[in-house]
Amino acid sequence: MKSVCYWSFLFLVSLDAWSQSIEVEYDKKRDFTIYKTFRFGESQITTPADQKQIKDEVLNRWIVQGITRELEMKGLTKSDSSADLVVSYAEGTLARTDNQALGPLALTPGANPDRNFRFEYRQSSLIIDLNDRNGNLIWRVNSTTNMTTAEAERTIDAVIERGFKKFAKPHKKKKK
Repeated sequence: MKSVCYWSFLFLVSLDAWSQSIEVEYDKKRDFTIYKTFRFGESQITTPADQKQIKDEVLNRWIVQGITRELEMKGLTKSDSSADLVVSYAEGTLARTDNQALGPLALTPGANPDRNFRFEYRQSSLIIDLNDRNGNLIWRVNSTTNMTTAEAERTIDAVIERGFKKFAKPHKKKKK
């Protein structure tokens, strides 16, 4: 029974550590269907040099391809010059470690009760902004995810897909 409690505890800790947060901010009254073109503005990757596991060029390519794919699926066209929307993003990843005291779970009598569970992972933040021609922020995707290097591209795609899920859908008019 004690080992079931021990493994259940580890499972819950790992779920918490692998959680992700994606928040989307936008004006719910704005008609996004009026925007037809987009281009990329200045963006940045802020992962410390000693913690980089993926080259900036690769991360940039994954992010730009994901955003381009989503916006083109929404009916927008990528433009290199003047565009209705300017896309910018900031991405940063840090190595993190969570320590949890296990206490006396699954221990034999007389064992040291000060055992700790240590979980190492990488926490990444990706913020994507869409600004109109006047520089006004009209859409923001703000995400924090925990990822492994092997799943980084898939995690970035998932964040972008969820972040733009409601973009360019005509807003519902209230019935009179």
